Amino acid sequence: MHRLPDWDARLAAYLEPLRTRPFAWGRYDCCLFAAGAVMAMTGVDPMPEFRGRYSTPIGSLRALTRYGAGALDATLDTKFERIVANLAQRGDIVMSGAALGINFGDFLIAVGSEQAREGLVRIDRADWVDPLAWRVAY
Repeated sequence: MHRLPDWDARLAAYLEPLRTRPFAWGRYDCCLFAAGAVMAMTGVDPMPEFRGRYSTPIGSLRALTRYGAGALDATLDTKFERIVANLAQRGDIVMSGAALGINFGDFLIAVGSEQAREGLVRIDRADWVDPLAWRVAY
Protein backbone atom coordinates (compact mmCIF):
# COMPACT_ATOMS: atom_id res chain seq x y z
CA MET A 1 0.00 0.00 0.00
CA HIS A 2 1.63 3.23 -1.21
CA ARG A 3 0.40 6.75 -1.77
CA LEU A 4 -0.72 7.51 -5.29
CA PRO A 5 1.01 10.35 -7.19
CA ASP A 6 -1.99 12.67 -6.65
CA TRP A 7 -2.51 11.62 -3.01
CA ASP A 8 -2.67 15.20 -1.73
CA ALA A 9 -5.56 16.15 -4.04
CA ARG A 10 -7.33 12.87 -3.24
CA LEU A 11 -7.00 13.54 0.49
CA ALA A 12 -8.41 17.06 0.11
CA ALA A 13 -11.36 15.71 -1.91
CA TYR A 14 -12.02 13.07 0.78
CA LEU A 15 -12.00 15.62 3.60
CA GLU A 16 -14.18 18.32 2.03
CA PRO A 17 -17.63 16.66 2.40
CA LEU A 18 -16.76 15.46 5.93
CA ARG A 19 -16.20 18.86 7.51
CA THR A 20 -19.56 18.85 9.35
CA ARG A 21 -20.43 15.14 9.40
CA PRO A 22 -21.18 14.00 12.98
CA PHE A 23 -19.36 11.14 14.67
CA ALA A 24 -21.11 7.75 14.42
CA TRP A 25 -19.68 4.51 15.79
CA GLY A 26 -18.98 2.03 13.02
CA ARG A 27 -19.95 4.43 10.25
CA TYR A 28 -17.90 7.56 10.82
CA ASP A 29 -15.58 7.28 13.81
CA CYS A 30 -11.87 7.91 14.25
CA CYS A 31 -10.80 4.48 12.97
CA LEU A 32 -12.95 4.55 9.85
CA PHE A 33 -12.16 8.22 9.19
CA ALA A 34 -8.41 7.50 9.21
CA ALA A 35 -8.93 4.34 7.11
CA GLY A 36 -10.95 6.38 4.61
CA ALA A 37 -8.16 8.94 4.39
CA VAL A 38 -5.62 6.18 3.73
CA MET A 39 -7.93 4.68 1.10
CA ALA A 40 -8.22 8.10 -0.57
CA MET A 41 -4.42 8.46 -0.65
CA THR A 42 -3.55 4.88 -1.67
CA GLY A 43 -6.62 3.33 -3.26
CA VAL A 44 -6.48 0.53 -0.65
CA ASP A 45 -8.81 0.20 2.35
CA PRO A 46 -6.59 -0.77 5.31
CA MET A 47 -9.54 -1.65 7.60
CA PRO A 48 -12.18 -3.47 5.52
CA GLU A 49 -12.69 -6.09 8.23
CA PHE A 50 -14.11 -3.43 10.58
CA ARG A 51 -16.67 -1.86 8.24
CA GLY A 52 -20.22 -2.68 9.31
CA ARG A 53 -19.05 -4.76 12.28
CA TYR A 54 -19.98 -2.47 15.19
CA SER A 55 -22.24 0.44 16.13
CA THR A 56 -21.36 1.18 19.77
CA PRO A 57 -18.22 1.86 21.82
CA ILE A 58 -18.39 -1.66 23.29
CA GLY A 59 -18.91 -3.08 19.82
CA SER A 60 -15.78 -1.31 18.61
CA LEU A 61 -13.76 -2.93 21.41
CA ARG A 62 -15.20 -6.32 20.53
CA ALA A 63 -14.35 -5.77 16.85
CA LEU A 64 -10.77 -4.86 17.78
CA THR A 65 -10.53 -8.11 19.71
CA ARG A 66 -12.18 -10.23 17.03
CA TYR A 67 -10.77 -8.69 13.82
CA GLY A 68 -7.76 -6.74 15.04
CA ALA A 69 -4.92 -7.11 17.50
CA GLY A 70 -6.96 -6.29 20.61
CA ALA A 71 -6.38 -2.54 20.71
CA LEU A 72 -6.44 0.16 18.06
CA ASP A 73 -2.73 1.01 18.33
CA ALA A 74 -1.76 -2.67 18.18
CA THR A 75 -4.03 -3.16 15.16
CA LEU A 76 -2.45 -0.20 13.39
CA ASP A 77 0.98 -1.71 14.16
CA THR A 78 0.00 -4.75 12.07
CA LYS A 79 -0.90 -2.59 9.08
CA PHE A 80 1.58 0.30 9.13
CA GLU A 81 5.10 1.12 10.25
CA ARG A 82 5.03 2.89 13.60
CA ILE A 83 7.16 6.04 13.66
CA VAL A 84 8.13 8.64 16.24
CA ALA A 85 5.21 11.09 16.35
CA ASN A 86 7.54 14.08 16.00
CA LEU A 87 8.62 12.64 12.62
CA ALA A 88 5.07 12.26 11.28
CA GLN A 89 4.60 13.98 7.94
CA ARG A 90 1.51 15.29 6.20
CA GLY A 91 -0.78 12.34 5.46
CA ASP A 92 0.58 10.04 8.16
CA ILE A 93 -1.76 8.61 10.82
CA VAL A 94 -1.51 10.11 14.32
CA MET A 95 -3.19 9.15 17.58
CA SER A 96 -3.41 11.82 20.27
CA GLY A 97 -5.13 10.62 23.42
CA ALA A 98 -8.38 9.05 22.19
CA ALA A 99 -8.31 10.89 18.84
CA LEU A 100 -7.06 9.18 15.69
CA GLY A 101 -6.61 11.21 12.54
CA ILE A 102 -4.37 12.44 9.79
CA ASN A 103 -1.34 14.64 10.25
CA PHE A 104 -1.26 18.00 8.49
CA GLY A 105 2.15 19.16 9.69
CA ASP A 106 1.51 21.49 12.59
CA PHE A 107 -1.83 19.89 13.43
CA LEU A 108 -3.91 16.73 13.30
CA ILE A 109 -7.33 16.47 11.62
CA ALA A 110 -9.72 14.12 13.42
CA VAL A 111 -13.44 13.51 13.92
CA GLY A 112 -14.81 15.31 16.95
CA SER A 113 -16.69 18.34 18.17
CA GLU A 114 -15.90 21.94 19.00
CA GLN A 115 -18.55 23.69 21.07
CA ALA A 116 -21.84 22.88 19.28
CA ARG A 117 -20.25 21.96 15.92
CA GLU A 118 -19.54 18.32 15.04
CA GLY A 119 -17.30 17.12 12.25
CA LEU A 120 -13.63 17.51 11.55
CA VAL A 121 -11.55 19.20 14.23
CA ARG A 122 -8.02 20.50 14.29
CA ILE A 123 -5.70 19.49 17.12
CA ASP A 124 -2.50 21.56 17.17
CA ARG A 125 0.72 19.58 17.52
CA ALA A 126 1.50 21.40 20.79
CA ASP A 127 -1.74 19.95 22.22
CA TRP A 128 -1.14 16.31 21.24
CA VAL A 129 -1.46 13.96 24.22
CA ASP A 130 0.90 10.94 24.34
CA PRO A 131 1.04 10.87 20.54
CA LEU A 132 1.63 7.75 18.46
CA ALA A 133 2.12 7.79 14.70
CA TRP A 134 2.21 5.47 11.70
CA ARG A 135 3.70 6.07 8.26
CA VAL A 136 1.48 5.91 5.19
CA ALA A 137 4.16 4.88 2.70
CA TYR A 138 5.02 6.79 -0.45
